[in-house]
Amino acid sequence: MSYAQQPGAGFRRFDGAAAEAARLAVEFRGLPDNYGHGQALAAFKRAASYLDIPPSVVQLIDVMFAWTKPEDWKPGREPIVWPRNEKLARALGLKVRQVQNILDRAIRLGLISHRDSPNGHRGGVRGADGHIKWAYGIVLSPIGTRMEEFQAIAERGAHADERIDALKKRLSAARRRIASLAQTVIDHGLSGTKADEELALALSATRQMRNVRDDALLTGCVEQIEGRGRALEVVVAAALRQLEAANEVHETYDIASTDAKDCIHSTTTNQLPTAKAVTGNSSAGRSSRTYAAGSPLPQSDVEDDLAKHGVDPSFIEAVTPELCHGFRYDTRQWGDVIHLAERLVEQNAITRHAWLEACRLMGDRGAAAGVIATVYKYQAGEVRRPGAYLRGMSERASKGELNLGRTFHGFKDQRRTVAMRGMQEGGDPSSVGEIARRALSRSFVLSGRSSY
Repeated sequence: MSYAQQPGAGFRRFDGAAAEAARLAVEFRGLPDNYGHGQALAAFKRAASYLDIPPSVVQLIDVMFAWTKPEDWKPGREPIVWPRNEKLARALGLKVRQVQNILDRAIRLGLISHRDSPNGHRGGVRGADGHIKWAYGIVLSPIGTRMEEFQAIAERGAHADERIDALKKRLSAARRRIASLAQTVIDHGLSGTKADEELALALSATRQMRNVRDDALLTGCVEQIEGRGRALEVVVAAALRQLEAANEVHETYDIASTDAKDCIHSTTTNQLPTAKAVTGNSSAGRSSRTYAAGSPLPQSDVEDDLAKHGVDPSFIEAVTPELCHGFRYDTRQWGDVIHLAERLVEQNAITRHAWLEACRLMGDRGAAAGVIATVYKYQAGEVRRPGAYLRGMSERASKGELNLGRTFHGFKDQRRTVAMRGMQEGGDPSSVGEIARRALSRSFVLSGRSSY
């Protein structure tokens, strides 16, 4: 019987990577003057992250360097260590097979080489002067040969880090600027700026560029986001100027000249007063369309508080759009609010007596605002029994302790916070009520009817 010979069985595999590692070991001529093996190890560690060298390999090299001495790195010497794989495994807290795999990886990376003994075992002896007399084991010379290469890679990597850090700071600054502009849009209720889309794009770019180290790609992204931020700033500034101009025009209707004698201040309205006077505390027989803003009825304390805080029908619609999406778009008057409150009373198990009592103590406008606030909290899960909550409002109103103005401004702040959080998370901050209101507004304008 003949046996096939296997000359490679039991021997270390020799390939191109092993040949390159052996070449680097042979080229070692000692470390440069004024350099020690600690500096060589430090140069390797600084460059490791830029060369994608795994941490396990770095840790292995670090452990093996501890068995070398400064004399081993002098010209004419060779740094060799001869610990068994079992000893390396204990030092690293790994299994022997894992150590073997890491050693093979270090060879492929050109960091170590091997000098094998005739029997394949590692070993060595140091003399009294500390020099190695003979040794077989793991050769660390390639790291000494490549020390200048490692230093150059680490220096280039540090400069690249500085550039990348600067670019990422610019990207973060551009994102924060766009977020600030988006907050301004929400605060002032501006439309047509597309700030939500710009903020979503800036947030997406920030996330995608988080681990990018491509200088050109990162620079292009930063410049684009900065440019979009500048364009958004121009749009928001123009919208703010338009809003300020509209407010100034609106204020001129409410300001009369103090120089004119017998000047009578009046509020401009395009509706004539109804011919029939409306009396009584109840709005049961009153049409919501005949309740004009300039009604001669005296205001209650609650209504005075609403006026002081600027809470009018448009304000109520803006902070509770889920309830007010059915408002007409040709007018927004207190009659619409009262009519809405009457429907909400019927739909939310609020007794007629509680509604009439609220009208008596708060006034019709105050009662309507109270009902809307109650139902809004009820739908948000903050109120369990809307009828009892409205009665509690009436009781506080009778004592002069009810501040509905602050309540509605609280709604506004809450919506602003939720909207901004939704925009920063990349979602659509618009509620269902707002979407419906916009859709109805568009259909109203398309039908040829004026929105004023």
